[in-house]
Amino acid sequence: MGALLQSAIGAALVLAAWLLPRRIARAPLAIKPQLLLDAVLWLLGAAVLMVATGRPLFTGFVAITLSAGFALADHTMRQTLREPIVFCTVSEFPQVFTHPHLYLPFAGPGLVIGGAAAGAALALGLLWFEAPVTSPDPLAAAVILALFAIASVLIAQEPLLGLTVGWFRRLGPGGDPDADAAALGPFGMLFVHGVIARAERGARQRALAPASVRETASGPDRPVVIVQCESFFDVRRVSSLVPADLLPGFDACRAAAAQYGRLQVPGWGANTMRTEFAVLTGIPESDLGYDRLNPYYALARVPLASQVWRLRRAGYRTICLHPFDRRFFRRDLAMPALGFDVFLGREALGGSKAPPYLSDPDLAQQVLRVLDAEGPRTFIFVITMDNHGPWHDSGPLDPEIAAVLHPEDLPQREQLLRYVDGVRRSDRMLQILAEGLEDRRCDGTLAFYGDHLPSFPQTFRYFGFDEPHSDYVIWPGRAGEARRVDLPAWQLGRAVVDAVLGESEARAAAAELAANLATAPVPALAPRFGNVGD
Repeated sequence: MGALLQSAIGAALVLAAWLLPRRIARAPLAIKPQLLLDAVLWLLGAAVLMVATGRPLFTGFVAITLSAGFALADHTMRQTLREPIVFCTVSEFPQVFTHPHLYLPFAGPGLVIGGAAAGAALALGLLWFEAPVTSPDPLAAAVILALFAIASVLIAQEPLLGLTVGWFRRLGPGGDPDADAAALGPFGMLFVHGVIARAERGARQRALAPASVRETASGPDRPVVIVQCESFFDVRRVSSLVPADLLPGFDACRAAAAQYGRLQVPGWGANTMRTEFAVLTGIPESDLGYDRLNPYYALARVPLASQVWRLRRAGYRTICLHPFDRRFFRRDLAMPALGFDVFLGREALGGSKAPPYLSDPDLAQQVLRVLDAEGPRTFIFVITMDNHGPWHDSGPLDPEIAAVLHPEDLPQREQLLRYVDGVRRSDRMLQILAEGLEDRRCDGTLAFYGDHLPSFPQTFRYFGFDEPHSDYVIWPGRAGEARRVDLPAWQLGRAVVDAVLGESEARAAAAELAANLATAPVPALAPRFGNVGD
């Protein structure tokens, strides 16, 4: 093969590699600065590889292989999570290797692993057999990469950071990843969002810092338990085929509740950390800027105002329970920053690293044991794992569950049945906790909510179900009938703590947070999902 033909094919592959993710993002090829921004990093990477190897076919093949992987991940996220890859997704890349069962099944493990293996083998073959058309110069490539790294460091510091952000804002990012990926291109969107988030982060952290972390020991001797239940919602909302008596614990708690209703959550199908952060802090996601896409990525690495700090200042012992890897989402760093005294993970609570995880009923018993050990002035926040997707084979299915949800050709039926079985265990957890608090006569408050809906796009489409909201309940009621109040997630934790600590403290905390947010010299963004009831 002639050098000219090699170069032409390699260049065509690099161009195709850039265009493939743009097609997934529905980004037009209009000649604008946005187009150049989207292309420059990708083309620079290909150029460096070409300088290092002198092999255009190898360069083009590596580019198209990486692009295909990116496009597959982007398409899968759009299908399962209703949003594209975002700038902070890179923080989850190591978790694909440490916890592959949470990621690969959504894209198809055979396709991902087989494609990666085949791509690597073919790339090595090309590197070995393809004759270079120019002299390989790895040293020059390393110098280019070093210069690029130095430029990146300089851009990340003032005054260049401010100048870069000013130029990026003129490109018109709106903050919605889907719309911005189409307008800026997928790579341009990642670059713009990441740089603006970095520029705004320091001011937001200063504005959201807790006014005080000093304990006053003035709170009541009433335990507070908040359970973030993985993928929980009242699945009977999907179809009348789901048995009406599926959730006796939830129904009983709702009937005796102080408050219950739909919960507007800032994610669909995953991104638990968004709802978790909202409930724990009481901060609207619109005040988080681009860091709302993953507040634990970098924002919550310093102490931030939260409902946890409020309870801790009132003399509460604050404990988080999560029967999984404490480092997942870097909760090991975020939980202390949000005010927790103790964070107990899988090594303390038990359970497995892969499905089946610690069951929700067993986790409920652990909660009660911790409460007995710590005393009544304790706040326990629970993050469950039992009903985490994907919901593939994990042992025999209860015959009662297997008999429901016909027809047999219902899309994702097997996964949905396993999810419903998990919801029953979550409901049993709620029963155990409510009965445990009642038996202890401690006047405790229990809140229970779902972090997001499960990712069943085909099933929900089959039933015409398109609601993005989960459900919550705050138990028990003090007087009068239970009230249905639909809430955004950031108001839930605040409502619980307001009720426990009293009206005057609630007003002071709300004023403190409002004053802090008013000082932030950074713009707000529109919520990712619509209002409750939309």
